[in-house]
Amino acid sequence: MARVTEAVVSGTWFVVRTSLPLWRTRDNPSVTYAPLPDGRVVDTVRFTRRGRAGLIIGVDTPLPDGGWAWRGVSLLTRFTVSRWQVLAAGDGWAVTVFERTPFTPAGLDVYARTPSLSAAQAQEVEAALDGLAGAQPFRAALFSPRHDGR
Repeated sequence: MARVTEAVVSGTWFVVRTSLPLWRTRDNPSVTYAPLPDGRVVDTVRFTRRGRAGLIIGVDTPLPDGGWAWRGVSLLTRFTVSRWQVLAAGDGWAVTVFERTPFTPAGLDVYARTPSLSAAQAQEVEAALDGLAGAQPFRAALFSPRHDGR
């Protein structure tokens, strides 16, 4: 497995499995991380809903425990903070867990560099989830959000 912090702090990831109910009514979820010179990361979530593009932008600040504190930048999300961390990462995939916010429950996302996991990646993710105590509360609620072309 890759070092989990370095594995997700840059580039685009597709949400391929999640426990977040929000993704049941939105399609094509992805997150793009763009590192800033000061160590923070711009976090851009993109999705579609009924064919219309959606966007949520935040800034992630590293925490001493290795996790991150996300804060929204829009008027609606500016006062929203959510702590999250990477639990595991491998070749082209990562597992993140996040605390609840006023808008979302606590949950777990499985990311991939493509809109779906390969069979080998899916096996790696399942094995990783089996060994992660922090993932267990969310396992039963995991589903795959819709991505165009899938």
